[in-house]
Amino acid sequence: MEDKTESSIAPSAFQPLSEQAPVEKKALSPRRWIPIATGIVFVIIMAFLLTARSLEVKVVAQSEAAITISGGLSLPFGGRYLLRRGTYQVSVEAAGYHPLTSEVVIDSEDSQILELTPLPLPGKITFISQPPGAKIIVDGESLGSTPLEDYLVEAGEHVLQVEAERYIPQEQALSVTGRSLPQQIEMALAPAWAEVTIDSTPPGAAILADGEALGVTPALVELLQGERQLILQREGFASWQAALNIVAGEAQDLGTISLTPASGVLELSSSP
Repeated sequence: MEDKTESSIAPSAFQPLSEQAPVEKKALSPRRWIPIATGIVFVIIMAFLLTARSLEVKVVAQSEAAITISGGLSLPFGGRYLLRRGTYQVSVEAAGYHPLTSEVVIDSEDSQILELTPLPLPGKITFISQPPGAKIIVDGESLGSTPLEDYLVEAGEHVLQVEAERYIPQEQALSVTGRSLPQQIEMALAPAWAEVTIDSTPPGAAILADGEALGVTPALVELLQGERQLILQREGFASWQAALNIVAGEAQDLGTISLTPASGVLELSSSP
């Protein structure tokens, strides 16, 4: 007799599709964005290169210049700058020069050249003269008296005048390098007088030149160049005078002057 085993079928719980757990979406890997970003950057760069124009900036200066371009995107490329059309500000800074800013308009030309010449800073000039105390005049403006150290004078050509009492004024060209570089100017002024040797018989006579007392004979006196009126005076003697033509630097020896006794005064009286 066959053994029959009974099995039971149990019903399962019914769950609607709308209440089932959401299916997880797989997140995109960040690495997948790298080619996309690279492609976008490449397209931007190519678009810039195809529409950009070339600008060469030449700076006339003795020192290396730093160039800054503002007003839009600029790309240095082989000594030039790539820029799109528009207006830009080009700034230049170089050691020893005033900063310079210039405006440039990039137009349809493929290549442009901008030449900039910044102004040099003033030079530091030291003035020394012999004798010291001379008055320094540059381009008609008095700067002071020597010695004058590290005086700021604009770069370029100037007219220098040096004046001192009893000396011949001197005028010369002054070339200032500038760029804060030191320069020393030394000047020796020639005397505007000549030495005159004079004696008298008898000695001890007062010496006057144009009314100014210079001493007594015998003496070595200094007379300024030009026409001078020389007078010797001594009590009991007649005054001696002469007109002298003095040439600066040319000494004169007048020898010994014999003074003439003064004329006497004769008084006459009678009775009757």
